[in-house]
Amino acid sequence: MKKRIIVMFCALCILTVSFTQGIYAEEPQNQAVAEQPLNTTIDTAKEIGHLTLHDDMFTAENNKRYYKFTTKKMSLMIFAVRSKAQGEVKLLNSKGRTLSKWPITVVDDTGFSYYVVKNGGGVYECDASILIYDDNGEYGNERENVEPGTYYLEVTADKEQFSKKVTSLRFHAIGDIAVMEPYLKLNKTSAVYTGKKIALPKVKAIGEGASYTFGNKKYVVKYNQVYDMRTNKKVKFIKNIGRYRICNDSFDLEYKSVGPGESCAVFTVTPQKGVLKAVKSKKRGQLQIAAKKNTAAGRYQIQVSADKEFKTDVQTFNTKKTSQTVKNLESRKKYYVRVRYYKNVSVKYNHGQSEPEPIYGKWSKAKTVVCK
Repeated sequence: MKKRIIVMFCALCILTVSFTQGIYAEEPQNQAVAEQPLNTTIDTAKEIGHLTLHDDMFTAENNKRYYKFTTKKMSLMIFAVRSKAQGEVKLLNSKGRTLSKWPITVVDDTGFSYYVVKNGGGVYECDASILIYDDNGEYGNERENVEPGTYYLEVTADKEQFSKKVTSLRFHAIGDIAVMEPYLKLNKTSAVYTGKKIALPKVKAIGEGASYTFGNKKYVVKYNQVYDMRTNKKVKFIKNIGRYRICNDSFDLEYKSVGPGESCAVFTVTPQKGVLKAVKSKKRGQLQIAAKKNTAAGRYQIQVSADKEFKTDVQTFNTKKTSQTVKNLESRKKYYVRVRYYKNVSVKYNHGQSEPEPIYGKWSKAKTVVCK
């Protein structure tokens, strides 16, 4: 709330001074790139600071930038890119998998460089964060709720818009990561699929917002609503393999439920432990492997290795079938085999559906076999 008040005050300050003293918001349109940008690969991504403004230029040769952030708690990520250039912003997880994406905000004036000019000639810079809020002091559209972890933001300008006349286009990026209040802590964060309803975990709310006072009465917020992260829709109970948000309900001004509250915690239902039915060697240099069928997960990851710890010389097979033949193995050598079940599940974000990611069950006990 304090942030919104400060932002709105700053915006009002600018409007007031603009009428009486004028605003200098002009930006050089022919500014050359001073040096080769460093964050053109995911390995050289820049850290997103608290409302730190990134001023840069796109070119046909350098049309991509990367930023990153790490959060230890459920957080709200806000990240805005504004430019004359057309392009796309992607939110990636730590493995580079796309979670959501949205277009660069195309503007005639790249903005963000707002200075209040006094009559005496002094120039005072106003907080650039006003440009990631709307007119009501609320966060803009480029926002996502993210779980604890490391994330990357990939910003790409379309190459087709560059030519001999347009060799570079300026852009500005600004972001912020705000930990959700209150922070929710579950007494357990996962359970194994059984085909039956799974009891809700106990929720502990830490920080401001866990209770409120209305009149003379104090109310404690209940975090007992379940949302399937694949659809972002409320479900009556937890059962199927997948990931769920445990939240309170948010309400509009007419006290109608409109979706999950801002503070949530994630609960995961994993497949059962893998089961190997048989491991045989019927032909020279080959193994025939059979896993017990698991319809709830529907996918099988099989590993074969000469190392019983599965740390070196490991072959991995991902399949929808319960059987797998492994060839070109060393004859008369002992091998270890194990299997686990998994299911690919996507997550619905504000800006679309993520790429599916596997949810794994535990590995089976390894079986040993001597290859013919």
